[in-house]
Amino acid sequence: MSDRYVSVAEPILGPEEHENVEAVLESGRFLQGPYVEEFEQKWADLVGVDHAIAVSNGTTAIQLSLKALGLRPGDEVVVPSLTFGSTATAIVHQAGVPVFADIDRELYTLDHTDVERCLSDRTAAVMPVHLYGHPAEMDEICAFADEHDLAVIEDAAQAHGARYRGDVVGSIGDVGCFSFYATKNITTGEGGVVTTDDDDLAAEIRLLRSHGMANRDEHVTLGYNYRMSDLNGAIGSAQVDRLAGFNQRRREISERLFEELSDLDWLRPAVVRDYVDHAYFWAPFEIDTDAIGMSGKEVWRELKERGVETRHRYVDPLYDQPVFAEHRGFNSDFPWSANEHAHDYDLSLPNVEAVAGNTIGLPNHPGLDDEDVDYVVETVQAFGDEVR
Repeated sequence: MSDRYVSVAEPILGPEEHENVEAVLESGRFLQGPYVEEFEQKWADLVGVDHAIAVSNGTTAIQLSLKALGLRPGDEVVVPSLTFGSTATAIVHQAGVPVFADIDRELYTLDHTDVERCLSDRTAAVMPVHLYGHPAEMDEICAFADEHDLAVIEDAAQAHGARYRGDVVGSIGDVGCFSFYATKNITTGEGGVVTTDDDDLAAEIRLLRSHGMANRDEHVTLGYNYRMSDLNGAIGSAQVDRLAGFNQRRREISERLFEELSDLDWLRPAVVRDYVDHAYFWAPFEIDTDAIGMSGKEVWRELKERGVETRHRYVDPLYDQPVFAEHRGFNSDFPWSANEHAHDYDLSLPNVEAVAGNTIGLPNHPGLDDEDVDYVVETVQAFGDEVR
């Protein structure tokens, strides 16, 4: 194990966050309150939408969006097959059916050319994921959705402040769903936000996040307890002000890593389209496992031993995860139930299977200094030379 260790992610808090939290503690009002409202307004302004509704996390943001959009039991939602599991499990929790599409081979986001294959008379929505911080191809996805009268839910959990052709993600579809987990570009500790320009949707989501209560004494619909606390809002309100600076530093580090490691024949920087502003939640690289003679997991483990922590997630397509492979529910009738014949759906998508397990994200968080980045570059270069 190396004496030096460069972490892949860490939350960065300053005096403003501490002051805000102390103010909440002194007030004794911990539930959703003025700091949540302030956070919501700042986020709406940043994204450029009329409404930002704070919730308990990014997964509940998706669930509330689906509910408010009118998803019915058995309705289908097209999702990419490479993403965090809650993109799809949130659909199941709302009694919907995730239908897995392939990914764009270069961008790793939803392959818009594969969405039509997934279409059925039960399709209600499509949910592109702006994976690693790179926006999905929203023009094509939205055009398809408009043609077939589908809702568009942007899973922007990894794309705080990213832009697609000038538009901030979360402002393009019917709703945008963000996560503020501790390792994201900014954090509230735990938390999420739904963004939309639709007044009716916003009102419904606000109702649903708080037990379906129109007032203290009247439950008017079947709701949830998915509110954000004012402690989380206090952190988030200060963090929003830091996002532009954080993202600029992430961009600087990521672009330097891309440039200085671009000549390695076993490690390929991810493609970034010139019409997007990447949020660089990851600094993603694809491993040529044949060239290095190791699996992605082995590369992750070896770099960690040398003091460079990397992200290595989504090692299997979602349709191969046990929660989906061992249950009925997608491309089949509901209800969700155990499936004795795992994989009888016969799904195999070429792009995701070429990528899954072969990507890593190198450290790029704004807490790194130039010496840390030097160490990452030198360690990765030396590692390739040593193992070949």
